Amino acid sequence: MQLTVKNTGHFSYDEYDRLTRAYVNEQGVVNYEGLKKEIGGLNDFIEQLGAVSPENKPEWFASEDERKRYYLTAYNAFILFYATSAYPDRHALWSRLGMFKNKDIVLGGRKLTLNDLEHNIIRKQFPDPRIHFALNCGARSCPPLKAGVIAENATESELEEAARHFINDPGNVRFDESSMTLYLSKIFDWFAVDFLNFLRVKRGLESPHIVQYIALYFMGTNAEILVKASADDLSIKYLDYDKELNDQ
Repeated sequence: MQLTVKNTGHFSYDEYDRLTRAYVNEQGVVNYEGLKKEIGGLNDFIEQLGAVSPENKPEWFASEDERKRYYLTAYNAFILFYATSAYPDRHALWSRLGMFKNKDIVLGGRKLTLNDLEHNIIRKQFPDPRIHFALNCGARSCPPLKAGVIAENATESELEEAARHFINDPGNVRFDESSMTLYLSKIFDWFAVDFLNFLRVKRGLESPHIVQYIALYFMGTNAEILVKASADDLSIKYLDYDKELNDQ
């Protein structure tokens, strides 16, 4: 049954905000057992996404900040919904690499897949590599899921904080000064083009290197050495990616 949304002039994130505050902890890990008992509320939010989007109600999302907020929230909500629906199966999302991205979704009456949402909408419309620190794919090595929705008109500041938090978590980025080795999350490998394009376009670097992006946020005790190091000085190694479900 198609959800009828009142013409309120704005999109309500209230139910998503309530549920994630109730079932996502400070580490961004989900209590799927508890959330499954309220999956009806999550389904209501999914139906709301299916009825309204920036495409069919552009007047509700006048700024880029609010459009970005909508799509980032939609991605995380659908991942959360599919993982909760399958629970206690802890391997449904990642049983085959990336298979969850082929899941069908509906946004504002338009049928697409999670893969379309990530690559053809979010990455295409918003060439901002910080989005990769806000998208949660339901695995332990993914960026943590935020408890609560992105605050209104705060997408920019929250993405900045997400980037700083992710890069300063030694589970994602660590620098071994003795061997001059920089260990990175696979996210920096999979989406290298996004980080490097940012450095070219926004920082004016002709031949950027991923180290230069890390240096923008890295605050470790040996940060000064990393910032001054050239790409030739460093060895880059990518960390194993833990695809276990991010459950409590």
